[in-house]
Amino acid sequence: MVTLVDRVRSRSACADRALTFVADGDTDERHWSWADLAARMEASAAAVAAVAAPGDRVLLLYPQGLDYVAALLGCMAAGVLAVPLQPPGRHRAAAALPKLEAIAADGGVVAVLTVSPLLEEMRELLARCAPLAASRLLATDVAPTPDVPVARRLAPDDTAYLQYTSGSTSTPKGVVVSHRNLAYNLMDFAAGYGHDEDSVMVSWLPTFHDLGLVYGVFLPIEVGFRAVLLDPMHFLARPMRWLEAIARHRGTHAPAPNFAFELCAAKSSPEARAAVDLRSWRVALNGAEPIRYASEARFVEAFAASGVSWDTLSHAYGMSEATAVIAKEPLHAPRRWFDLDEAALREHRVVVRGPSDGGTVRFAGCGVTTHATVVLGVHPETREVLGEDAVGELWVGGPTRAEGYWNNPEASLETFEAFTADGRGPFLRTGDLGVVIDGQVVVTGRWKDLVILRGENHYPQDLEWAAERAHPAIRPSGSAAFSVQDAQGERLVWVGEVSPERVSDADAVFGAVREAFTNLGLVADALVLVPARSLFKTSSGKIMRRRIAQAWASGELTVLASWSRPSVVAEPVTPSDASEQDWTTSLRALPPAPRAAMLRDRILGRVAALTGLPAEALDADTPLRELGLDSVAAVELADALSVGLAKTVEVTALFEHPTARALAAFLLSEPSPSTGRVPLSVAPPDDAIADEDLAALLRAELDDL
Repeated sequence: MVTLVDRVRSRSACADRALTFVADGDTDERHWSWADLAARMEASAAAVAAVAAPGDRVLLLYPQGLDYVAALLGCMAAGVLAVPLQPPGRHRAAAALPKLEAIAADGGVVAVLTVSPLLEEMRELLARCAPLAASRLLATDVAPTPDVPVARRLAPDDTAYLQYTSGSTSTPKGVVVSHRNLAYNLMDFAAGYGHDEDSVMVSWLPTFHDLGLVYGVFLPIEVGFRAVLLDPMHFLARPMRWLEAIARHRGTHAPAPNFAFELCAAKSSPEARAAVDLRSWRVALNGAEPIRYASEARFVEAFAASGVSWDTLSHAYGMSEATAVIAKEPLHAPRRWFDLDEAALREHRVVVRGPSDGGTVRFAGCGVTTHATVVLGVHPETREVLGEDAVGELWVGGPTRAEGYWNNPEASLETFEAFTADGRGPFLRTGDLGVVIDGQVVVTGRWKDLVILRGENHYPQDLEWAAERAHPAIRPSGSAAFSVQDAQGERLVWVGEVSPERVSDADAVFGAVREAFTNLGLVADALVLVPARSLFKTSSGKIMRRRIAQAWASGELTVLASWSRPSVVAEPVTPSDASEQDWTTSLRALPPAPRAAMLRDRILGRVAALTGLPAEALDADTPLRELGLDSVAAVELADALSVGLAKTVEVTALFEHPTARALAAFLLSEPSPSTGRVPLSVAPPDDAIADEDLAALLRAELDDL
């Protein structure tokens, strides 16, 4: 079997470009040839072999970029098991520490790999993380290229890497992906999508998780074509960067979760759309979260003149436990949509209706399986195989099914070794509900309680754990977090028990819970307080989240207090926006004190537009995180301020100056770096800065995409 390490070594004399990383999201591009990639891989392999033995686990804490790819391939070459995670950054180290400790302990990590600019930050983090205190710390970007490559023969059943999927409080689960799993999944991905050596992948997806890694990076290496990578935060700050990169590099394949297509349509101006030529784009893979017809329709309508059509879009379904892809729609195959009778679905029956019939719910066909992959709909309790007329749990068989969870035989047996009532198996239990119609995999919901927001998987117990510790009025083990679908997509709802006498604290409770979720990179859409001991639980005391979600939707809950976030879409801000230019001119003309007040008001106005809160209700001394500014909104605010102030505003400024008053004072006193934009004149802060604590505003990552 030919591994990815073999593929890279076979091209070690090739000067053609293999990888491009757009470091600033716009024009600062770093290029590696195949020869560069091979040399960096061998250097990383030699470096890691000096601190870890074959089979040892090492933690990879890299920013998005080329060094991470070389380090991961180097670990494979050395036979060392890489555990990829995104570095948390100083601003959220405290929030990330429990997850890091759990994964490090579960994996038995012996070393941590990173890049030299992060060495000091990682050293501080390791000192606070007990399971990593004795681990070696290594920067692979400064490792010398060895004269002789690390000589280790890789077998198909050897583990390629561990993909951890868990949050901070549930038992960590590292998916064991073998070289055989990876080779099969790459062959499966390549089939039908028209990949060849002239293809160009353009992806902003995090390369720390399955879709961005396997499809965005590994597949181009397997087939031998170029990959162009962007940082997810640059995409979130200005989604058009992704489409501009596709146009600039004549991209042919580019994946994203559903919300990305929604953002591109919502956050782009007609002028920006007209400036991109997307006719080279053959496959826009929509996966990683529920696919919505309305999102795709808006995207196609917005970019039709740029060359996007319905034929450009392709649906896929997959997960880390299946290496990456399970089903997909082949190139040029018509997209399939299924209008299912809503009343029948409530009884787990499948009745297909016409698109104009009332009382239906539209679901995307997520493609078909190829090669040896099998998907069945199975009753999750009786394990009976169901037909096309019933919803069941989706079970997956074939070589794409990963080897299990690291160091967790009980969970592995339950999830990866399932057998049907008639003895077929083993299968992977996905936890997703759905049906296979005419070969098309249709996902209708979830049997397990995962919350999927912006393409990111969240275990509800992690959200509940964070919320219950946010305020003393909330009863321990007395809350439920779940997501619901509406016209705006998937929304996060939290319901918590409090004693009736604590209802007077409702605003404080809601603010604390919003802040707790913001520290996890999330924004709550609805928060509800109910009386103590009123939530549905099993006889053993487990929260019945689906039953609580149904009660919330039907109005059955006894509500003591509630809060909801209005649905808003902030208009995109561009440098040519006349209102922004007028505002910048007016700001420069003011004396220092009025200038600071005007900037504070502008920040609060932008926050109001991003969160749906009324501007008049916002206070300049309230930390922005308490107002519900999530990772997407934070980068949008930083980008809008960059345009309005004609200077680069880094999103880290929002971490370090967390109130509108503090942020305004900092922006007016901080000289602009050399960016080509004209800086504001320097002005001192007008008054004392309140609330200078450095608590995390957001989690700047898209975890488990």
